[in-house]
Amino acid sequence: MTERRRRWARIATASSAILLLVAVVSLWQVSPELLESYDPEANSLVKLGPGESVTFAIEESEMVTALRLSDGETPDSELTLLDEEGSEITGREKGWSDPNRLGSDEKTIYSPVRIFENLGGNYTLQNHGDTDLWLVDDEVSADKLLGNFWMYLFYIGCCIGSPVGLVGVILAIMVWTDKKKMPDQFLVINNGSVIMDDVQNENSDVERSEVAPSPFWKEDVRTSEDPQDDVVDETWKRWDEG
Repeated sequence: MTERRRRWARIATASSAILLLVAVVSLWQVSPELLESYDPEANSLVKLGPGESVTFAIEESEMVTALRLSDGETPDSELTLLDEEGSEITGREKGWSDPNRLGSDEKTIYSPVRIFENLGGNYTLQNHGDTDLWLVDDEVSADKLLGNFWMYLFYIGCCIGSPVGLVGVILAIMVWTDKKKMPDQFLVINNGSVIMDDVQNENSDVERSEVAPSPFWKEDVRTSEDPQDDVVDETWKRWDEG
């Protein structure tokens, strides 16, 4: 099981690295069109100077963003958006998913100050601030990138490469955990048979230095001798002397 996990961890990690590399290359290829399509100066519904007001119409849009020039900090919204009945639409504040935008000159930075969702119809926008205000239809900007080959590769690389890499990391952690739990073992020869022993077991009853007996070993057989001398029968001498 550990070997299988190790193999799949390597496959997942390598696949993730390749997919993320494809995403980086694709983003580099599509970045000029991406900057142009989301540049408020080139693609805005309306642009208002300080104190100006305008009435405009918009078709159904999932997201419309109001932006101002940024000097490093998020400026105040200082705007009012009214619908046809004169009711104010407050929208929502900038969140983590609403990053600053870079202009086509790659120097100007625009910061979202208010996000409006699901707009459609006639509206009146008032700029109460002392800087220019842009209103951008993000759905229109996204549609301009549809059909771009590099954009599809970017989405595939990010959406697949990231979870695959996460799976690879999880499998690698599991393999490392299994390795830490596995005790170190070594061979011990006990009476000619091979067994496995745990090196961490200090109280093992197995003699670690015992080796198999040699097949050519012979037992030293020693014979015992009678310490007393043999008794000699001398009866024949008496017969001879007669």
